[in-house]
Amino acid sequence: MRAPAWAGLVAACALAAACRPAGPAPGPVRTRMPSAEPLVRVGVAVNKAEVVVGADGSYIVRVAGAETGIAAAPGERWTFTADKAGRLVGRGGRGRSVGPTTAVVSVVPRGEGAVVIGQRRYRGTALVRAVGPGRVTAVNVLELEAYLLGVVPEEIGIRPEAEIEAVKAQAVAARTYAIGNLGNREALGFDFYATVADQVYSGLEHEAPVVARAVRETRGEIVTYEGVPILAYYHSTCGGRTAAIEEVWPHAPLPYLRSVSDAIPGTDRYYCESSNRFRWTETWTGSELAAILRRTLVEHAGVPAGRVGRILGLALTGRTPSGRAAGLRVETDAGTYVVRGDSIRWILRPQAGRLLNSTFIELDVAADGGEVQGASVGGGGWGHGVGMCQTGALGRARAGQSYREILAAYYPDTRIERIY
Repeated sequence: MRAPAWAGLVAACALAAACRPAGPAPGPVRTRMPSAEPLVRVGVAVNKAEVVVGADGSYIVRVAGAETGIAAAPGERWTFTADKAGRLVGRGGRGRSVGPTTAVVSVVPRGEGAVVIGQRRYRGTALVRAVGPGRVTAVNVLELEAYLLGVVPEEIGIRPEAEIEAVKAQAVAARTYAIGNLGNREALGFDFYATVADQVYSGLEHEAPVVARAVRETRGEIVTYEGVPILAYYHSTCGGRTAAIEEVWPHAPLPYLRSVSDAIPGTDRYYCESSNRFRWTETWTGSELAAILRRTLVEHAGVPAGRVGRILGLALTGRTPSGRAAGLRVETDAGTYVVRGDSIRWILRPQAGRLLNSTFIELDVAADGGEVQGASVGGGGWGHGVGMCQTGALGRARAGQSYREILAAYYPDTRIERIY
């Protein structure tokens, strides 16, 4: 999941793959919920020069509107491109082809075979469409519960049976996100990206028995507040306390996304302390910091390229109620810039280029001669800190909490409803 598009705005001027540093963009949330399991459309190869599609077994390639399709053999692959006029062209084995066409082409496996897009196998079917001259997109269409089988292991990892209640919590949160955001990317011809832009989805690649059981035993369940799907934010590690949404992004407060403690009752320990990002440090030399800030201020703060030369000062501007940095002030020879909330992580990056782990930080700056000579950060947690702490959920599951208790802890005042 990613941070909102406005997360990089400037003011005043593993776990598995789930351990990404950001969360989903809050957008319109569905108020009319489906009463039956919906189909979802996942953009798995978006705006590419070409896509290669096939299936495990035999399958049909059909242009939308055509009465019949082309029967393809197991292992046969079709390559789809778009011509200069933005029309789709597909070429398969034995010199067969479809197009040029402005219609969508479907690839439908016969029987139980999986569709193959690129190098990955997926349940359901594939749709291929031209999206401009020389550009095509492939979409995987499948039932929502099958989609979750490929999302949950990417978002919380492949976990042992002892942690299944956390996996169930993740399944419900991921389902809630999907239900709440169906149709939000209609202009692109699909519902979700298969990346951190929405929820990471890998098709059949990492499906696992514990995940399948967690999805099956929570079928149709979502988290609601006053009858509406919540904004189901989640992150890797809160560092001891989650953040309220308004601390992190310019969003109105929400009763169910307020700051909650991750402390284990009666102890000085935390449910998420098993994370390797529970506590961490980052350091920069003066030259490293200057190079990073010159780039990130341009990319994420709208500062004109080449404007910043020297870094004269660096300081936090205050603390949020959960203890996170409220803002970061960067004094340069070209002016002073202040970034707020989660935007700090996009500006003050480690050398590797990834985002800063969190804003739950202390900053120590070394300056000499009116210029910053280096800096270090001691921090806690991984991610934006809003909503469910995934490592905390795992700790709570190991402590005997049910998925309902886990979800209630991180999304207070909510209900779990089965909608189909």
